[in-house]
Amino acid sequence: MINQSDNLTSGHSNSDYTFRDLSDSARLFFNILPTDWQEGIVPFWKDYQSSTQVFVLRKEHRIAGGGLVFSRPAPDTLIYKEEAQSWFDKGYLYIGFLWIDEQFRNRQLGSYWLHQLFRQNPGQKFWLAIEEEGLASFYSKNGFYLKKIIHLTDSREWIMLRD
Repeated sequence: MINQSDNLTSGHSNSDYTFRDLSDSARLFFNILPTDWQEGIVPFWKDYQSSTQVFVLRKEHRIAGGGLVFSRPAPDTLIYKEEAQSWFDKGYLYIGFLWIDEQFRNRQLGSYWLHQLFRQNPGQKFWLAIEEEGLASFYSKNGFYLKKIIHLTDSREWIMLRD
């Protein structure tokens, strides 16, 4: 699992936000997610809470956004479970459910969240899957590269890695 920190700020322009492990109070993060995203994690959380960490960005007492870091195949990757497991077997952790609340958007907080996660875990490899090809440029500018495209029955997943 990842090292935990209560307050990781830097000289970054978003230093008034704190990067925090909220794993013990995950529902506070889940409450800011869109309903369909909540449906993708909340019913499964009991089975995942021991192998997943919840990291958020807080400004004062408000959660601006956050994401989950999984150490085993996440609910949204079970459709290609063998592929997902292969990345864990290679030492990667999975980033999922990265979300910034709409009222905090356009402040580069998604990039800041990733930067803080990487800063806290130097040398850790991460992978993620995106369903919208347009998100690839965001993740590319944050150090990820496209590894492969998985063709599913009625959709595609772009698998991106950060070594």
